[in-house]
Amino acid sequence: MNDSKPRFSFEVTEEQQQRALQVFKNYGDRKAVMGRILDELMDMVEEHGYIVFGAIFDQSANIRKIIPSLAKAEKIASKMEDR
Repeated sequence: MNDSKPRFSFEVTEEQQQRALQVFKNYGDRKAVMGRILDELMDMVEEHGYIVFGAIFDQSANIRKIIPSLAKAEKIASKMEDR
């Protein structure tokens, strides 16, 4: 029986790797944070579609701006649905 856990593997730059290793010195922290980011991203894509990827890939976009904008849009849409 194979007890290995599922993993994702993707390329990063050396700078990204070094920064990640410095920021997430504890493997448990790295796993917890990256797992949460993956869950949030999948939730956003499932709810809003691939427009989320478009916003991320847009070079002028910034994740720090996208998430609050999306939250604001969700509030407005919710109010419109309640009418």
